[in-house]
Amino acid sequence: MSIDRFILRKLNREADEHTRTNLLRLFVIRIRSAEKQEAGRNKQYIS
Repeated sequence: MSIDRFILRKLNREADEHTRTNLLRLFVIRIRSAEKQEAGRNKQYIS
């Protein structure tokens, strides 16, 4: 199972608001990181 799916499953099941907030922050960090990597790949193809 990918870490992203793991985070989403935990978000759906977790009742503690503090833990949910931290999981959401982690997921946003992972999304932004993936976006940066994708942007870097696109620059390579354009150049």
